[in-house]
Amino acid sequence: MKDKQAPLIQLKREISQTADYWVCYRVGRTLYQVSVQEQANGQTNEGEVTTERFPFYVGMKKRMRQLAEEKEALGFRPLTEEERAVHVIDEPEESSLDPAFFNPAVRLAWMLLGLGILLFVLPYERLNNFAFGLGLYVWYETFRQAGLPKIFRRYFHGMFGALMVLQVLSAFELEREVQPYYATLSVLSAVMLVLLVVQYHWKETDQIAQGESVRIRKIKEYTDFEE
Repeated sequence: MKDKQAPLIQLKREISQTADYWVCYRVGRTLYQVSVQEQANGQTNEGEVTTERFPFYVGMKKRMRQLAEEKEALGFRPLTEEERAVHVIDEPEESSLDPAFFNPAVRLAWMLLGLGILLFVLPYERLNNFAFGLGLYVWYETFRQAGLPKIFRRYFHGMFGALMVLQVLSAFELEREVQPYYATLSVLSAVMLVLLVVQYHWKETDQIAQGESVRIRKIKEYTDFEE
């Protein structure tokens, strides 16, 4: 079947004068299923939207393939190129980040930066434990954000893996050796949080500017019409 790896799958089944469409897509860690029935007279009936929440992104594509195969067993088929041109549903966009996340994100960035500097200048091994705990908290807070951009999501998942490795090495009495890595990871994570906040505000400002441009153009067109 085509497009099984895509975030949007569209299948169709024709029975007599009725066409049944099945759409499956993912937004964040939530999987959506939508059923639409189209009559010969053009009337459409949208069925119930089914959602399935995943704790991790791993396994979502496999679940989509499984659902698509079950539908194909019931007589559904992939849409043709012509049918895709008259699509059933727009491909969903990633949900946006919660603005309430950014104030805590800035505070966490300052804490990580300060802790990273301390780890660089003070040979105090217990600081590693603070870096590990704070790093886990930052990962948890970012993990909860459904609209986190892919590059940031990958970084913080990678940070989580790096923290686990450093903690294992610390268990082998290598606290002094891993301290520079804790410091570097803390500073890098602070920078990533700041970049995340800056990117969000830049997009928000750009959207406001575009809206203002449209409003000014409409006012100008109205003024020209009056003249």
